[in-house]
Amino acid sequence: MEQLSVQAVLGLVGFIILIGLAGELFLKKTGIPSVLLLVALGVMGGPVLNLVEPSRVQVLAPYFGTLALLIILFDGGLNLRIARVLREAPLALAFTVVVFSATVGATAWVYAGLLDHPWLHGVLLGAILGGTTGAIVIPVVSHLAALRNETKVLLSLESAFTDVFVVIATLAVIGMLTTPAGSAHLVRDVFHAFFDALLLAVVTGVLWARLLTWLRGQTFSYMLTLAAILVLYDVAELVGANGAVTILLFGIVLANLETLARRLAGPIRRAIGYELNQAEFSMDEALRRLNEELSFLVRTFFYVLLGLILDLSAITWRVGLVGLLLFALAVVVRWLVVEGFGRLWCNWSPVERRVAAAMLPRGLAAAVMAFMPASAGVQDTESFPMYALSVIALSVAYMTVALALERRRGAEPSGSVPVEPASVSEPGRS
Repeated sequence: MEQLSVQAVLGLVGFIILIGLAGELFLKKTGIPSVLLLVALGVMGGPVLNLVEPSRVQVLAPYFGTLALLIILFDGGLNLRIARVLREAPLALAFTVVVFSATVGATAWVYAGLLDHPWLHGVLLGAILGGTTGAIVIPVVSHLAALRNETKVLLSLESAFTDVFVVIATLAVIGMLTTPAGSAHLVRDVFHAFFDALLLAVVTGVLWARLLTWLRGQTFSYMLTLAAILVLYDVAELVGANGAVTILLFGIVLANLETLARRLAGPIRRAIGYELNQAEFSMDEALRRLNEELSFLVRTFFYVLLGLILDLSAITWRVGLVGLLLFALAVVVRWLVVEGFGRLWCNWSPVERRVAAAMLPRGLAAAVMAFMPASAGVQDTESFPMYALSVIALSVAYMTVALALERRRGAEPSGSVPVEPASVSEPGRS
């Protein structure tokens, strides 16, 4: 492999960013995600043309994957409005829990029962592959005129919830597999890890919201927040809290403090005579936009990195068949749940049921978490990234083909009002 020049590397970085931006625009126009294009770009640059040595960049995967996870979790927390979710989304939450739990259970049964692996490994793999991705689902459903608005909201909320479910469930099972203590100690340790994460996120979120108010309009406020995310993750891990969950809760606290302050203003004033000003806890919109752009950048490069480190020699018949089996299992589970919910509670039309069943693309959360077990020292999980990549590719392709067939049936996407992540936000906030 020839050593790439500095200008070639910089040009390649710029080209990847342009491809990512073009993919985002293409997704909004056509509903076809750019995931496969970005992974294919990495494969061409790594295993095929050997422009980049896969072994050299493979060491970056755990670090870059963790960074991507933290930024995406923080972004997901910022876009999650608890009050609106509790008020309007109980059905979406129930749908998400049933789909995720059924997928985890079915995956564990196949991986452990039929393929003769340990049950906890099957549960771990199911947790990694159990959720859809909002980065693909939300823009796609927003342009489908065949779906009613309430159906779009439910599918958007599901994709927002499942990223959280994937991370929390995966980290919890990894903790069980890597902790030598008994089951009682495991329950206690998991409880403390999440309780400590909540406590740390609330305290840090309140203090950081006040600091951001003082820094409003100043330069570098987002860079300070990014630094705070990284330091908070490190502190959380040092004190025994779950670092990833801490960052998720940190984003949720920052996003919801203004509403919380509005609700608590009266009781606090009556109790201690202090007037709480909710404006002191409002989030700067510029910070949200910067975080969205950084999330896009990290997401784009991580998909390319997946292609770069892909070991084509590891794609054996067994890996391909297991990946296909896991994907087929996800399709069957989702179809069954969609049929049940669509007929009994949601009153979905046949078109809505077919589209909702097709909305199963896996994405960055599955890709990132697939690397975590091996990095944490869990034995016999080295094939998880290959399984995850197989399911991601097949699920995205399946969704694309299914929507194309619906277009041919006459359910053409149109210029309907998009359902942005504000679907999980308070009215007037996006």
